[in-house]
Amino acid sequence: MRWWSSYNWRKMKRMLEMGGTVIVKPVGEKSLLLGDSIVRNVGAEKPNMRVECFPGIRADQVRRVMENRDFGHSDAFVIHVGTNDVRRSRNLNYIMGEMYGLVNMAKAKFPGSRLVLSGVLRSKVVTWRCVGAANDRLEWVARILGATFVDPNSWIRNSDFGMDGLHLNRNGARELGHLYSRVCGIDGESRKVLNNCLHMAGSEFTVETSEGS
Repeated sequence: MRWWSSYNWRKMKRMLEMGGTVIVKPVGEKSLLLGDSIVRNVGAEKPNMRVECFPGIRADQVRRVMENRDFGHSDAFVIHVGTNDVRRSRNLNYIMGEMYGLVNMAKAKFPGSRLVLSGVLRSKVVTWRCVGAANDRLEWVARILGATFVDPNSWIRNSDFGMDGLHLNRNGARELGHLYSRVCGIDGESRKVLNNCLHMAGSEFTVETSEGS
């Protein structure tokens, strides 16, 4: 847990002495990545990134997972899904509709988180034309719903793929982790203090603490 400054502790103590109420809210991970098997090892070197990997999962299945599970709070929530949708269906407008529903649910499920929608990553099993057309639609969904869209194809090199031409090798997973960290704002020291302040509303004071370093 990141400790507050002595000034904040003194201020909180004064508020208690004045009869105020202090509510402590743990913040949780800085980022949560939810996706298919491509993201399996993406967060291996990122202590501030929790990865939930579901091999073979599609957009409609991710939506059901979010309905039935409590993932807690994260400052940023990244969705990487779509590869299996594109492989199983060439109806890109249908896939766009599924993604719209998924992102819309994510907004409701994580109202205080920065929402990032990752584009479909190229592979041997899907043509570049199909990937490009799918990502155009995903970018539209993100723009309409106020999410951040990121295209991993501009970051991942051909040498970052494994022998199957679909999954990433160790270096590829590391690079994708770097990309998501930058988009989420957790790379480096630029966000040392996120939710570490006192909020005053009448006689009630809310204190939010951050986990990790």
